[in-house]
Amino acid sequence: MQYSGESYVLTGCLQPRGTDQIQLRLVDGGSDCAGRVELYYNGSWGTACDDSWDLADAQVVCNQLKCGQALNATVSGWFGPGVGPIWLDCGVNDSVLWECLMESWSDSDCNHKEDAGVICSDHRAVRLQDGANPCQGRVEVFYNGTWGTVCADSFDMKDAEVVCKQLSCGSAQSVDGDVTFGSGSGPIWLDDVNCRLHDIFLWQCPSSPWGKHNCDHQEDVGVICSELQLAAGFNNCSGRVEIFINGTWGTVCDDSWDRKDAAVVCRHLNCGHPVSPLEEVLFERGNGTIWIDEIKCKGSELFLWDCQLSVMANHDCEHKEDVNLICSGMPF
Repeated sequence: MQYSGESYVLTGCLQPRGTDQIQLRLVDGGSDCAGRVELYYNGSWGTACDDSWDLADAQVVCNQLKCGQALNATVSGWFGPGVGPIWLDCGVNDSVLWECLMESWSDSDCNHKEDAGVICSDHRAVRLQDGANPCQGRVEVFYNGTWGTVCADSFDMKDAEVVCKQLSCGSAQSVDGDVTFGSGSGPIWLDDVNCRLHDIFLWQCPSSPWGKHNCDHQEDVGVICSELQLAAGFNNCSGRVEIFINGTWGTVCDDSWDRKDAAVVCRHLNCGHPVSPLEEVLFERGNGTIWIDEIKCKGSELFLWDCQLSVMANHDCEHKEDVNLICSGMPF
């Protein structure tokens, strides 16, 4: 088996005739070791049906991907439905995933609502705990089947930015090293985190070995994310204005939008001053909920939430009225 970026190539294993390589990956689980099971065969990625799918089957997948022990064999499209063919429709219980596929790769009575998934012990997830909302709190990571904390040693805004982006919570606003969100329990999984500009997941960042630290829970780090972002722009300081409410990103209507409102959004995001409020749509229109209508800022507020807002009220807007903004990108 060889790793090739996003999937694993199996070589030297028993395979159906006519194939040189079969690839396996886990998708939409947040790491290489959790997600919907997908197999690449005959030029197409396809899924596995959950008929007879159990922990023994999941262990075969975890073994093939070198992801440790199987913690959960998910069913009923738990990681979302896939697309394309359903290549696997049987419980495997074999040392090689495709030994049950020798007769036919494509005969299946399943649909994608039955796509099987796996969570292996090397899966690493992140969450923010004990804050006022899902976008602020004590940083916790899931590893080896257990949630644990992150030490504040050397943890800075670069690291917080990775956490916020990974959680789709906009940009990082602050790092808390004073246990404002309380002390965690269990293992301290990470210490001396030092994220780089290209890191998009916390576990990609250089750090001390997982579980190795010189901290106690009085040093558990917390993060506050903005719940405000500029989406579909050229960079983090340009794009469509969106806010995060009730677990969903939505847009802002341009009714009464002016330069004072734009100045507060740029300041909130630490993006300097507005270059243009953009009355005409420049960036891609949003979809889903239009969360805010009729913003009235004085222009001196530090955060958008300090302005007078009409949130989740009945509005007369459409997505062609979504607010767009370009900030200078340089803090004041």
